[in-house]
Amino acid sequence: MDFRFTDDQEAFRSEVRAFLDETLTPEFWEQQRAQPNQGTSPEFSRAAAERGWLGIAWPLEYGGQARTKIEQMIYMEEMAYAGAPQEHHRRAVQQVGPSIMLHGSEAQKQRYLPGVAAGEISFAMGLTEPNAGSDLANVETSARRDGDEWVLDGEKVFTSGAHYSDYLWTVVRTDPEAPKHRGISMFVLPLHLPGVNVQPLIDLQNRHHFNRVFMEDVRVPAENLIGEENRGWYINATTMDFERSGIARIANLDQLFDRLAHALRGMSEDERKQTRYQAARRRLSELVLGVRASRALAYRVVSMQSAGLLPNYEVSIVKLLASETSQALYNVGVNSHGLHGQLSDVGQASGRWSGEWGPDYLAAIPDTIAQGSSEIQRSVIATRGLGLPRG
Repeated sequence: MDFRFTDDQEAFRSEVRAFLDETLTPEFWEQQRAQPNQGTSPEFSRAAAERGWLGIAWPLEYGGQARTKIEQMIYMEEMAYAGAPQEHHRRAVQQVGPSIMLHGSEAQKQRYLPGVAAGEISFAMGLTEPNAGSDLANVETSARRDGDEWVLDGEKVFTSGAHYSDYLWTVVRTDPEAPKHRGISMFVLPLHLPGVNVQPLIDLQNRHHFNRVFMEDVRVPAENLIGEENRGWYINATTMDFERSGIARIANLDQLFDRLAHALRGMSEDERKQTRYQAARRRLSELVLGVRASRALAYRVVSMQSAGLLPNYEVSIVKLLASETSQALYNVGVNSHGLHGQLSDVGQASGRWSGEWGPDYLAAIPDTIAQGSSEIQRSVIATRGLGLPRG
């Protein structure tokens, strides 16, 4: 099998790298560190959008460039490896936009997609609830029809980016009498509507990424229902596949591996004689297989998408392997740096002891829970990939 890219694809990669070199300057990063919402930059999103890259593989009529899935993958790969701030547009571009393209009406496509491609519209994900986590079919947030509107009541938790986003992509229960998988609908909820209350959820590292979103008698226009009423479970399954298949996860994994290898190479001769260095060296030689296999599997997903297919269990394989490999790499990073690896504040550290391994290790813990736990992924692989009966 030939994994090489064409000359045109490599030229495009060089174009993206040149843009990143020109844009992600030391001055840019200094300003970024001063931003209250780390990882977001509407200005960067618009700069990438001006190149036509946010919806690069989308049709021209929706603000895209009608280029290939491979070029879209290259763009996402390079952005993630460079650590470019993409939180402002990431969910809208990678998950919501493709879902609307598949399930939305033509009016909805015209309403949302060009704004997403222009970097002007951002989305948060309103999925998890206090009693609906990995089993999203337990969703309790309700919606009842009232003329030309739906009235929403309920609560969402762990809504990433709701405090700076324009819309919430959310599942609600529209038929309480139906079987739990069949009475759910998908809505686009403007977060500025009366009755919507966004409250911060501060994590154990004192970071504000998640939120709780309360809805009380929120009136949403009927045209904000995406797809068929009571078919939201199946629409969301597509959305989750788009999220899990993102090549950015693999680029982040490559970056992490390279950073860890660089840190180990920088150890002194005395440090290399220590047991923890030898253990880290052996473990890294094992984990490189997971890194390389994750990339190959992710490329397989993109190849399937390029052929017009909708990967399902294939993206679960990628998500499972990449997230567990990532956690293992952070574990190596923390342990190989001894007590320094436990530092959780850059200000506590000096020299090459950056103080980043501690908080990054903690941040990696939810990787095997978010977007569907590892147990869920194994169940998908077993039933849909291997054809095994449900346990």
